[in-house]
Amino acid sequence: MQAVYLTGPTVYLRAMVEDDKHHAAAWFDSRFPVNAARAEAFLKEKLQGDPWDARWHLLAIVRRSDEAVVGSCRIEFGKQTASLRLHMAPWLDDADVLRAEALELVVPWLRDEHELLVITVEIAADEQRTLAAAEAAGLKAAVRMREAIARAGHRVDLLIYQAVDPKVEADHA
Repeated sequence: MQAVYLTGPTVYLRAMVEDDKHHAAAWFDSRFPVNAARAEAFLKEKLQGDPWDARWHLLAIVRRSDEAVVGSCRIEFGKQTASLRLHMAPWLDDADVLRAEALELVVPWLRDEHELLVITVEIAADEQRTLAAAEAAGLKAAVRMREAIARAGHRVDLLIYQAVDPKVEADHA
């Protein structure tokens, strides 16, 4: 049994383990295909030492119904800030739903447990459920990058959403 950090109705998030190399196509965020050997080298380098001591870490997004690794959540920490990238397996029909649930789990955890001042997340403009989850979690649209993401046969905008601690907004108003 692996330690689960955040649990929702459909997915849960946990730390990556070396055995996740077999599911790298689902979680490895790259333009190029990844094989188990490349994923293993990446994980060995990442899993050395204390994973929470690093400037960034990677959580596996696991579907509860079949325990399949369906994506990843990369959290990059700055000084009292965090930037999220949620990557889902490209073959999933319900990727937007699963991504939205993962976002609903991660943002409150970062805000409440880590007491971050700013949380930033990148979302494609065609991921409607994820956009709705971001807004429900208190994130606001900050930047629109026109046609930044390639899709099959077309391009979509990349939206940057942010949650800023109200104390910071009040101090700088």
